[in-house]
Amino acid sequence: MNPLLEKFRGWLSARKQVTLSGILRRSLLGSLVFHGSLLLIAAVFVISNIFYNRESTFVGQPPPMKSYEPRKLEFKVKVSKQQRSSSRPSMAPRLVSTRTTASITMPEIKMDAKAVKTSFQPKFKAFGGTGLGSGLGTGYGLSGFGNGVSAFDFFGIRGRGDRIAILVDVSVSMVEDDKGGPRGYTRVKNRINEVIDALNAGAMFNIIVFADAASAFETNVVVATEDNKTKAKMFLRGFNTEGNYGLTSGNLQPANIGIPTAGGSTRLDIALTAAFEQGADTILIISDGIPVVKKGVTAQQVQAHSQMVQAWQQQNQGALAAYEAQMATFQPAPATSERVWIPPQAARAPTKGGLKEGQAIDQGSPAVPGHWQVITHQAAGPARPSPPPMADPGVWTLTDFVQHFNILQEKYYAGKGKKPPVVHAIGFAIDKEGNSFLKQLAEMYHGRYRRVAKID
Repeated sequence: MNPLLEKFRGWLSARKQVTLSGILRRSLLGSLVFHGSLLLIAAVFVISNIFYNRESTFVGQPPPMKSYEPRKLEFKVKVSKQQRSSSRPSMAPRLVSTRTTASITMPEIKMDAKAVKTSFQPKFKAFGGTGLGSGLGTGYGLSGFGNGVSAFDFFGIRGRGDRIAILVDVSVSMVEDDKGGPRGYTRVKNRINEVIDALNAGAMFNIIVFADAASAFETNVVVATEDNKTKAKMFLRGFNTEGNYGLTSGNLQPANIGIPTAGGSTRLDIALTAAFEQGADTILIISDGIPVVKKGVTAQQVQAHSQMVQAWQQQNQGALAAYEAQMATFQPAPATSERVWIPPQAARAPTKGGLKEGQAIDQGSPAVPGHWQVITHQAAGPARPSPPPMADPGVWTLTDFVQHFNILQEKYYAGKGKKPPVVHAIGFAIDKEGNSFLKQLAEMYHGRYRRVAKID
């Protein structure tokens, strides 16, 4: 191998090693310089923030003084003078309350905590619609009574009222064949339901039924709310239906004032009395006949009958003495008994004849088997002479009705400063006598009367 070539290769190898070592030293030195510079810059930044970025504070300044320009100040003075000269009461800028001293005590109010009833409201008659609106200044503004007056159409009789009592005859005669039977009476109730539905919400009303007795939906007139209307129609619904014909007992009793009564039928007197007691200003009646109200016995009649019996006893002393002598010696014969065969009876279905007033409703009878029955016979003693009976007081006439209700009117209307009620009447397929009675009754109370032969 050539020695020159070998030396060249050795020199080249040494040269490469020297060059590589230099590169490594320069790279290490550059890295140290670069990272040192970064640390120096970071230190300078932190130190500058500590010394130069101090905490900010806010110092409050007093509010600027308010000042008025000459023209604005002059206007304010004029406004102040006008306010002082105004007729309005002066108002303090603020209200100050101080505690009362211990020496001041309120007087004791001795009053029974009961509902206060007053006749103030009925004195103000509403004008319909929504009223005047401005009120009276005391809380009883006329606008509050605007909806109280209600219009009605009672079987063709039109009118207005704010305390309406509807009196309905539920006697058996109202469902007789010539009036359409039970179906015809259902149409009557439907028409009354229409009257109830048409009442304004602010009106007052009540339903009173009558036959041999009388009963009311409520003890007093109630507000015509939808709930009360529904309850009133349900109250009327059950009368003169299958198994419930007529009315023999009710929640109303005859009045303790006026002309005394002793029973009867078609007791319009009890129903009218209840309407008067409840202060109705409008009374609507539907009936098919004249009321039969038996007069009660008065104290004068009792005294007269007692004097009559005393006179009869004096005149019949001999007959009374003979009767007493016979009874002293009378020996009744022993009672006798016999056994009798009762034949069987077949079941009987109810008759299909129409209902009649005063007649019991035929319910039929069940089958009865044949049987033996013991019958006892007892001999009667001598008959005792009987004094004359008390004379029958009779029944009310229209004059009695007027007299009775004049007494009620004086107590429940005139005594309270109210006008008497207006009475409207409907004669439903009514006879001549009942027609005349209801017509005169309505005229006496400034109402109208109408006879209706049939209701569709």
